[in-house]
Amino acid sequence: MSTLAPPSPEVAPEARRGALLTMALAVAVGSVSFTMIKLVLRDISPLALAAGRVVFSASAFLMIVIAQPQRRRPIAREDRVRVLFCGLGGSAGFHLLFSWGQDHVSVAVAAVVLATMPAMVALGEVIFMSHRLSARQIAGLLLSLVGVAVISLQSSGGRSTLLGILAVAGATVVWAAVTITTRSLADRYDPWWLNTPGTVLGALVMIALALPHAREYGHLAGPSWAYLIWLGMVGSAFIYAALAHAMKSLSATVTSSLSTLVTPVGVIVAWIGLGERPGPITVAGGTIAVLGVGLVTGRA
Repeated sequence: MSTLAPPSPEVAPEARRGALLTMALAVAVGSVSFTMIKLVLRDISPLALAAGRVVFSASAFLMIVIAQPQRRRPIAREDRVRVLFCGLGGSAGFHLLFSWGQDHVSVAVAAVVLATMPAMVALGEVIFMSHRLSARQIAGLLLSLVGVAVISLQSSGGRSTLLGILAVAGATVVWAAVTITTRSLADRYDPWWLNTPGTVLGALVMIALALPHAREYGHLAGPSWAYLIWLGMVGSAFIYAALAHAMKSLSATVTSSLSTLVTPVGVIVAWIGLGERPGPITVAGGTIAVLGVGLVTGRA
């Protein structure tokens, strides 16, 4: 396997603005996804939901790369394992661990553990890609973690098991590793093509595991089917491709930090869509998280 190349120190302002706009769209999509997930989980189990998302995500990738063959290019032998890991880890790997862990931990614990992901990504960039963090970025990462932890206090009910916590932590590590790997390949391959091989393999894995739950899909009403398709094709496939595209111009640390905005923005969407009005603790946590992201992403 070839050595991971460090990101370019200088990025054109236009490219940076384009990458930030792409991340803004990804955050908006991810924020809406939280509400849709809650609605779909009223009809099917977390495993059935995860399998459906991965299958529809793989379908989206296949449709894009088949309709636009110019996106495809031969994958270098030294990149094959990493390319496969990008899609497989982000689809089956993450969803399996997180779906199982979600059933065994409280919402609060899951949110706090996932919030450590930007710090894991930053550490990975420092170790594997010679990336340097400023004191401001370190402070921003800590603030983002504190902000999400404060938000989770609003929903701190529920029991958590050690295995559940380890599963969510494992999902977080997998996603951080996928982010670092994607950053190392973002300059070489089209963002849609980069995720296609592994996601298709992940879909096959999820189909095999979800076969005992196949009857659950018969309980899905029309709107829930629409939500499930959207979660796979847009909430997963688009976000994966958007992250890969953004990392052509932004570091993995910045993109992962921006991703934490999904939590506070998701609270607003849930307020509008489900009537779940945020309390003062949630508002305070969201403000802290946004300030932290600002410190990480702002240019010196």
